[in-house]
Amino acid sequence: APAKAAAKAATKRESSDDDSDDDSDDDSDDSDDEPANPAAKAAAKKKESSDDDDSDDDDSDDSEDSDDEPLKPAAKAEESSDDDSDDDSDESSDSDGHDHTNTPPADPRADPLVDIPVDPAVAAFLAEHEITIHEANAPPPCMELSRAPFPAPLVRRLVEQPGFTTPSAIQAASWPLAVAGRDVLAIAKTGSGKTLGFLLPALARCVREKATAKGQPICLVMAPTRELVLQIVVQCDKFAATANCRCAAVYGGAARQAQVKALVRGVEIVVATPGRMMDVLGLKGGGRAETTLKYCTMLVLDEADRMIDIGFEKDIRTIAWAMPEAHQTLLYTATWPEYGSEIRTVAAELLREPVCVTVGTGGEKLTANTSVTQRVMVVEGSQKFKALEGLLEAFKPGGPNFGNRVIIFSNTKVDVKWLANHCKASGFKVDSISGDRSQAQRESTIRKFRSAEITMVIATDVAAR
Repeated sequence: APAKAAAKAATKRESSDDDSDDDSDDDSDDSDDEPANPAAKAAAKKKESSDDDDSDDDDSDDSEDSDDEPLKPAAKAEESSDDDSDDDSDESSDSDGHDHTNTPPADPRADPLVDIPVDPAVAAFLAEHEITIHEANAPPPCMELSRAPFPAPLVRRLVEQPGFTTPSAIQAASWPLAVAGRDVLAIAKTGSGKTLGFLLPALARCVREKATAKGQPICLVMAPTRELVLQIVVQCDKFAATANCRCAAVYGGAARQAQVKALVRGVEIVVATPGRMMDVLGLKGGGRAETTLKYCTMLVLDEADRMIDIGFEKDIRTIAWAMPEAHQTLLYTATWPEYGSEIRTVAAELLREPVCVTVGTGGEKLTANTSVTQRVMVVEGSQKFKALEGLLEAFKPGGPNFGNRVIIFSNTKVDVKWLANHCKASGFKVDSISGDRSQAQRESTIRKFRSAEITMVIATDVAAR
């Protein structure tokens, strides 16, 4: 009540001529400009109770009618009276009297969002690479390879790699977090350097824990396909010897016994598809366990969204539960769909107080890869082959693009075989990848393509793996 009286007096002193109704700390509009006679007061109160417009605003300025505002608490009134309560009606407030303009969106990712750190160099780096680290106390990104947070031999090996000048966006953001032992949810597109983003922290951990594990796995990396497993192992082998560590691939579609022998000899990092890993752990119907996760303190889920799409969600959970409770988890995904999606559910179950790192759009919507130039030709179905021949003309012997590598996708195995034979007859060094070819044949084709022994691959979408 005293605060209300003070507000009224202040308003009268400031503008005795102006019938303003800006006293928003009171629910009613009868403080300064209401009619003096009792009948008008009664009418105003009756209209207030029915939520109609107040008749006493006829002589006021164009300010917004405050009759519909709910009653503010007395404490709020006292605070407002100290700050010139006649300005409160311009403030953005909710019906509960509290300002919600800065309330962050509901999201499982930690908050507040750290978009602009104190250090201007760090801020510029994050802005340039479209990195957002959703953690107030996160360590700054690693902006130079020579300062990577790993043992010196690994750093030297990293700097020696041809073509490496600076860490990729996801590497720069996730390396310090992973080495610090934090669970990480990393959302970035495929091909952004995620493999070394988790392999180097894994090798650094293996160096520390190798003596305790005595040849048992310390880090388990799971990926959706055998092709991706093999790619990760190739990268791991480049650095594992430097750290005096070993890596093994465990995947379906190949001889199980050779993989088991590698596990028995002893490894520090296992890269596996979930199905075959369930098998070698003896988690499929009580089969024999060929290895153990007793000393496995790091779990990496690479392309977790694809693993879940394929149907590995249950296997991922089962394997995670077989690990020590205090293990660290790094989850990498290219997509982060709306609430209720399986990937969000799995992340919520497996990650403990994670730091979320997003690069680019954050996976909430599919976007074109800006590093690829895309051209679209719209032709009649009967003209497609002629259009293809026109595109390939520049890649023939003597053409300006001869020797450059080309991948041609087709819908069916029959079309792939026919196109491969046609291109071979036209003088191209060509091979094919499709579902009717064995795993060994597919891998042989990829090896030849990488080494430029062949310069053209005709494939169905199985090559996307």
